[in-house]
Amino acid sequence: MVLANDLSAKLPSERVALDQTQLYKLVDELIESGLDDAVKQACWHPNSISAGRVARRVGDAALTANRTDSAFRLDLFIMPVILVIGSQKRNTVSTILRDVSALSQMLERLGVLGHCKNFGLANCLTDYESLHQYPLDSWRLAGQYDQLKNMAALDFPDLPIDVLSGSEAAHLRFLCGVALSPVSAPSIFESAGDIGRWGIKFAEAVSAQLSTADCSVLALPRPPRPLIRSLEEGYWAVREVGFQLFASNAINHSRLKFGEPDISIDSSAGGKVLVRLSSLFDESFDRTYDFPVAPYESHDQALETIDQFFRDIGVQRYKLKVSEGEEQYVNCET
Repeated sequence: MVLANDLSAKLPSERVALDQTQLYKLVDELIESGLDDAVKQACWHPNSISAGRVARRVGDAALTANRTDSAFRLDLFIMPVILVIGSQKRNTVSTILRDVSALSQMLERLGVLGHCKNFGLANCLTDYESLHQYPLDSWRLAGQYDQLKNMAALDFPDLPIDVLSGSEAAHLRFLCGVALSPVSAPSIFESAGDIGRWGIKFAEAVSAQLSTADCSVLALPRPPRPLIRSLEEGYWAVREVGFQLFASNAINHSRLKFGEPDISIDSSAGGKVLVRLSSLFDESFDRTYDFPVAPYESHDQALETIDQFFRDIGVQRYKLKVSEGEEQYVNCET
């Protein structure tokens, strides 16, 4: 594990300049040697937030590098999709897409594919763990364009979602795909970056394919990304949407019944931020949301998201605890 130790040593705090070329070479060697754990450790459990940011960027660069002199580039991409599912009874929602070709045609019609010569989508949505555990070298090999058509295949399972009765919750899934483009043309990561051009229509189409008579499904896609960035953005998005569902439902209930709730936020509890809504007028109303903070993130990221949402929906103030013995009221009207 010498290389693994070297990687940790070469991802110091933000005070030290990083040699990107050297890091890329080291990550490339780790992936080729099958030492995925060292790369994942540097990405998801870094020595510092800035070091983790660099590790994830270099990791994606190593996975997506074009290693041939071909005129074409093969891009494997992953689209995070947040599924907001509601049901009046206990149910299971399939993540198999009923008409993948219709989705591909839609993306082509909306100009998402750019100069792609060939394009394909998986026929199902998979989950975080399936992608996270997949061997990085296999992922890299599958993304190499071979003019002899000796392509390595990736296979991800569809994972049905169990839905509780009378619930509405956010679930994280990913849609994988592949695009073949001229090397001189923008990649699909560039051509599909403006989700405003296609996101709503794509969301409507995916929602319609997954919804059933018993379950309503709202699909919220994010732009296509390389593997590591997709995992990062997807995990953030599902927590953000989950919090928004919790807060909007709880505050709407409170406002209809007895007015504005009392809101307290506690960011002193280790790897999470706790958001509690209660009321002096109804002792039965007491709801708490656990917003996890990943090892590669800061509590400030979660606090900024929570604060902005409260401001957007007209919350006037809340109580904030950032450390033991330190509490303050935050006025959202300023």
